[in-house]
Amino acid sequence: MTDIYVAIGPMTYNSDAKKAPKEFSAKAIDALKHAAERTIKAAPGFTIDKKGPGFQIRLKVAEVMPSPKGAACKVTGELLRLRDPSKPPEMLSTSLTGGGKAEGMAPDRAVVECLDSVVEGMLQKNVIPTMKAQANK
Repeated sequence: MTDIYVAIGPMTYNSDAKKAPKEFSAKAIDALKHAAERTIKAAPGFTIDKKGPGFQIRLKVAEVMPSPKGAACKVTGELLRLRDPSKPPEMLSTSLTGGGKAEGMAPDRAVVECLDSVVEGMLQKNVIPTMKAQANK
């Protein structure tokens, strides 16, 4: 069986500075992308390299709550099916959500660690099983 293609992104960051301080936006978006790519590459039967019909994962940093020795974060996302390149993607889920905390480190590092952990967990527990189930439909 051919590997299932997964497009990663776009990744976005909440524009409400009260929910997600702007100074973390670049690192946060980068963390989402790297965590998603790493998790999909590690999943047997999936690829991010060979374009074609498959799926697209879009993630958003919904909240970042830094503290002096850590951070908490929340991520939301969507899963779309990619069939025909001449047609828009088909929405499969808009309810991807996850949250977590990283403690015992500087806020910059904690934000990245928190988001990395949340994205990996969301994809492994919800997204990858859904894509496997939907792949032949």
